[in-house]
Amino acid sequence: HDTLPIGLEFFNMAGITYSLVAPHTPRMGVEDKAPDFVRALINSQKEMGEVVRATKPDVLIINSAHWVCTFNWHVTCQAEHIGHCVADEAPELIDGVPYRWRGDAEMGRAILSEFEADSIPGAPNESKHFQWDYGSWVPAKYLDPDAELAVVLIGTVPSSDIDECLKAGNAIRRAAEGLGRRAIFAASCAFSHELVRGPTEWPTRDRQQLDHEFIQMLTSGRIAEAKSRFKEYNDAVVGEMGGRNLATFLGCLDETSARPYTGKQYGPYTQSSGSGNANIALWQT
Repeated sequence: HDTLPIGLEFFNMAGITYSLVAPHTPRMGVEDKAPDFVRALINSQKEMGEVVRATKPDVLIINSAHWVCTFNWHVTCQAEHIGHCVADEAPELIDGVPYRWRGDAEMGRAILSEFEADSIPGAPNESKHFQWDYGSWVPAKYLDPDAELAVVLIGTVPSSDIDECLKAGNAIRRAAEGLGRRAIFAASCAFSHELVRGPTEWPTRDRQQLDHEFIQMLTSGRIAEAKSRFKEYNDAVVGEMGGRNLATFLGCLDETSARPYTGKQYGPYTQSSGSGNANIALWQT
């Protein structure tokens, strides 16, 4: 892995050590039944997971487009996640697959404290009966297949706007830094997302081009530019959940830092029912 950041300084860092975009199309969920057109997406998500796990993170924070929390930013605070994942919209694809990961209640509460400091409405999810959505389960499965990491889930809030999502990402980064956690943040979402019937359908050519340009902007470390252009880009490509997950991902990135960002796209850009999907990772050098 030629882009693995190696060195004692990186391994001693606390905070968001990697910021990821990790797609979750439900046809990825059960690997032995996955159609050919998503297999490269599965394999590249596995590869990205191997790279980030090699840097010994403490916790994987997933912001899923499919855990919808209408008003408040809910954050999981369970000590352990045990359940069965059903894709509500496609139970024929993910029909109740068992999962088990450690939680990190301290990390969850630190995030909520930073939300409160920024007047972002939040609440803990401590329910023993809570079941993961497939947008949380799919990337957890491929990024951390042996459940080595603690996992914290954060919902997506339709009542929030892009600016609040950017603030929330900043708060998540501060929480990890303040707690001394080495955290991976994963936005579980697509890029372009105007869906159509037909799983092998692509986004329009114009939207594909906009996605490629935006991904290149990110992976080349042009974070301030990506933030300034995000609303225009998001409107043009019809971002998933209104672009809220991508905006939270952007908020985790500190363009004011003296340490520049770099990044990598793992595997190809692929289609799913009119959406555009790619696995990308960003880190500071």
